[in-house]
Amino acid sequence: MLFICLFYFALTVIGFGLISWRNNELYLFDPLAFSTDEGLMFLALSVSIIFIVYFLSRWSVGRWPSLKQSAQELNHWLGEMKNFQIFVIALVSGVGEEMIFRGWLLNEIGLIYSSIIFGVVHWPPNRNWRFWPFFAFGMGIILGLLCVRTNTLVYAVVVHAGINFMNLRLLPKIVTPKEGEEI
Repeated sequence: MLFICLFYFALTVIGFGLISWRNNELYLFDPLAFSTDEGLMFLALSVSIIFIVYFLSRWSVGRWPSLKQSAQELNHWLGEMKNFQIFVIALVSGVGEEMIFRGWLLNEIGLIYSSIIFGVVHWPPNRNWRFWPFFAFGMGIILGLLCVRTNTLVYAVVVHAGINFMNLRLLPKIVTPKEGEEI
């Protein structure tokens, strides 16, 4: 867990540096802004996106064997992590990836290209995860649009961390292998 946190902390620092390096050259939105006039509405939208993605993920895992296998592998990798540990991983990954991909890259090369790169860096560890880059690309579009509409990175971080937490915490639990079943 320490390596994961250090990696995403480094991404956050790099992202912050790249954002700051732009010297107030804003193109699409201000990634370091912290407020919006319609904050409660966008918070409700963010929570809605988290739950919609979670329920679609849960439905998909039940429908496609390769996704079920992926969730079982995730369960194996996470082992006996506590909720707090998974929360920390979800939060640092959400902040780090959003600082780089939406905070900096979206303003540099635009929504489509930054989302394509986001999908590519989520290349799967094996064939069971082949859906992952496409999911990441789609989420890159949604998170980028959320940033542009709200003029802040805050809601994208909330959505990213929330989806990571829900999927890391809950999906593996619904596919826990039975006694003697292989992963």
